[in-house]
Amino acid sequence: MIEAVIFDLDGVIVESENAHITAEQQTFLKHGVKISAEELHRYTGTTAKAMFTALIAKYRLATTFEKMNNEKEKILFKLLEQETEPTKGVINLMQKLKQRGIKLAVGSSSTRKLVDFVLERLNITRLFDCIVAAEDVTHSKPDPEIFLKAAARLGTNPNQCLVIEDAALGVEAAKRAGMKCVGYRNPHSGNQDLSQADITIDDFSKLTIEKTIA
Repeated sequence: MIEAVIFDLDGVIVESENAHITAEQQTFLKHGVKISAEELHRYTGTTAKAMFTALIAKYRLATTFEKMNNEKEKILFKLLEQETEPTKGVINLMQKLKQRGIKLAVGSSSTRKLVDFVLERLNITRLFDCIVAAEDVTHSKPDPEIFLKAAARLGTNPNQCLVIEDAALGVEAAKRAGMKCVGYRNPHSGNQDLSQADITIDDFSKLTIEKTIA
């Protein structure tokens, strides 16, 4: 029986994937690189540090992760201030899970600043028993560290946790952590391979409580 559900943030709790891609593209353009959404989607689910470090090396840019990430965050927060929308049906699912006594956590590769900003904007901070963000881990998804840390903070065995993810790297991390996983097909998350997930959905209203916790 599932005792805890761990939600990814971007593309699962909030419709922010387009904002991330736009912010990243604008940031790379400042450095003379026109980068496709398809290439950026390959890093969906991993940390900004892992993505920027890899792409700075690939394009031989004379800059640092810290500088590029700061540039991206300024653009991203402006975009999210204009519009922060929850993924359709996800808040209703969270509320039903809480009513059944299920523990909830966020396991996100985004920064704690961004996680807190989104949860406050959506007025759902109170629903979560713990948050694990980029600063809390050494290894990025697909390493299972982020989900194992969430389980430890919740006081729940990994095999009693369910992860909800929209990215291939996140699904792989969940399975490596020994957890059940729901793969959410978000059309804004690119062509993600969710085949390792136990079940896949494209609409949270189709995910019943019984199916979630069984």
